[in-house]
Amino acid sequence: MASPATVASTVPRDKRGRILDAALERFAHYGYRRTSMEDIAQVAGISRAALYLHFKNKEEIFRALARTLHERAIADAAVAARRPGSVALQLQQALEAKLGPFFAIVHGNAHGRELLDENSRICGDISEEFRQQHLAILRRVIDAATKNGDLKPSRAGLNATSAAEMLLDAAKGIETSGATAPTPASYQRRLAQLVAVLVLGLGGTTATASRKTQRR
Repeated sequence: MASPATVASTVPRDKRGRILDAALERFAHYGYRRTSMEDIAQVAGISRAALYLHFKNKEEIFRALARTLHERAIADAAVAARRPGSVALQLQQALEAKLGPFFAIVHGNAHGRELLDENSRICGDISEEFRQQHLAILRRVIDAATKNGDLKPSRAGLNATSAAEMLLDAAKGIETSGATAPTPASYQRRLAQLVAVLVLGLGGTTATASRKTQRR
């Protein structure tokens, strides 16, 4: 999974992009509350007056950063879900592509919990917007597998929509469960296990539940 520095490098490199890069770096290093507009301007290499030409306050920057990161992650998830492979592989790749960058930000620095709380306070509508887009990606994978007979969610009293919701909610739960935060490796491993269990529960076989299976 990507580190916060790698996540920052995915932001476009125009002036607005440099500002968002700088904001992510400062938020990760100092937290949201201790980061000032002056801090962000200095790291971006612009004057504070120039910064205010693009953003009226720190909250607006935070929202723009959240949207930019979500847009990149959801685009990556859509690509990942279309790659050849088993149902489990497609689902896990779609989960990792969308959730992985935010896992790196939250668990990759000492201020992750604060950033998560601020995201809930400031960007709840943005998070929900992209959650729905992510659910649509997962739903398409499950729906396609159902149509070709690889999955039979009705046996568990589910459909593609409810199965996608269950999978995403469980994947988010893995990130926050336990006494200590999971490492990137353990998070990936548990995601793979979760997807395999869900696929089997939806009537898949051991082949469709294997992330190594490749379609021909």
